[in-house]
Amino acid sequence: MTRRGLVIETTLAFVAILSLLGGVAGYVISRETKTAKSTKDSIKALKAAQSGVEEALVKLKNGVGTFPYAFNGTIDGSYFYVNLTKNSDNSITIISTGKTSNALRKVEVKVEKTGIFYPFAINGLFKINDFDNTGSGNWTEAEAGVKTIDNNTYEELTDIGFKITISNTLDVPKVADIDSSIFYPSESECDYGNYNTDLVVKNDPEDVNNDGKIVVCGKNITLDDALIYFNKDTVIAAKGNVTFTPNTTLKQKVGSASDLSIIAGDTAYFDRNSNIDFSGADEGFNLILYAKNEISSPDTTGQFISISGNQNTANVSNVFIMTEGEINVNRDIIDDTATTRNDVNFVLWGDKGINSENGGFDIAGSSSTVRNFSVIVANGDAVFDHWAFSGSEDRSGLSYKDIVNYCLNGTSLGIPETVKQLYCELKTQIETGSGEIKIIYWKEY
Repeated sequence: MTRRGLVIETTLAFVAILSLLGGVAGYVISRETKTAKSTKDSIKALKAAQSGVEEALVKLKNGVGTFPYAFNGTIDGSYFYVNLTKNSDNSITIISTGKTSNALRKVEVKVEKTGIFYPFAINGLFKINDFDNTGSGNWTEAEAGVKTIDNNTYEELTDIGFKITISNTLDVPKVADIDSSIFYPSESECDYGNYNTDLVVKNDPEDVNNDGKIVVCGKNITLDDALIYFNKDTVIAAKGNVTFTPNTTLKQKVGSASDLSIIAGDTAYFDRNSNIDFSGADEGFNLILYAKNEISSPDTTGQFISISGNQNTANVSNVFIMTEGEINVNRDIIDDTATTRNDVNFVLWGDKGINSENGGFDIAGSSSTVRNFSVIVANGDAVFDHWAFSGSEDRSGLSYKDIVNYCLNGTSLGIPETVKQLYCELKTQIETGSGEIKIIYWKEY
């Protein structure tokens, strides 16, 4: 081979090697570019999925009505698709899928929402002139959230372990947010009257329909007798006013397992020395006193609601006094000397205020469990002359945990359906209000 031929052959071989190396380099660069793009897309997809979770947490904070719940959105050219489901333990699972080009990433988060609820929640002034805490009971879950508080009240409550939070941004449950139709029986259930005609009750009502309960209906209802007994579960429901004339007592018959609901579409008015009396509440007691606009008892004579006797069963007992307006009761709102075997719950719930300048609580009962109390005012003051506790029961604020328990397990605890609905309504309002969200786990795929 000539020298020239050898040079040409060597040159061609060198060119071939360079071409091969160039091809390999091009392949490597291309592959690295695609890998970098794929990684970048994956990161963008993950960020989109994370954004979906963050938006879901905001929605949960503000309140999601029903589950399952789904939504989608975009961020920086990427998409996210989010599904929320409620689990049997009341926790919530969020699954958010992010998509960029062909990249998909998923984030799964499990959370639980707990509401911020103060058993004594007053979006105004809280004042008790005289707080007498004697007897052998102790206070637990003693928390108050208030806009302002009287100095003496603050000192007396904190001395026995109350935790007081002062805030201008309280989110307080409202009676006005409850569908009041849950209180009214259908007219076909009425043993007496109808919702278009006024009615005066002068005798003990009876179960005329033989359906196991007593239902008294009217446009306006007046109770006018010194002593009116009820011996079965009784509903007194007026589209307008319910009025107790002077010296009228509505009394549970001793030994009867009877619950009572008094429902007024306008005002519930209790004239001089009129009252409700649960005596010998053998199977516990349940009272709902609801008036849309006001519950009024300006007289200072006697007790407003009197509870006495021995409870022979283990049912939970409940008293709800509630209005979208004001509770104005100028004497002891609750006078309780009963002996009970299970929890007893007292809820005073007046959206625009509770005024009892000559009254309050007089609790001298006994129990092996607890008496729970709650005072709820969404936009007004809560002013009492006195709170007197002298029994042997433990005393507690009605906690969010209690409310959830009574809502979910009310039937097995002997709580009537309508009362259970009130606990569920409280639970819903607390959870859809300004609550706290606790993240149980956060997983990224």
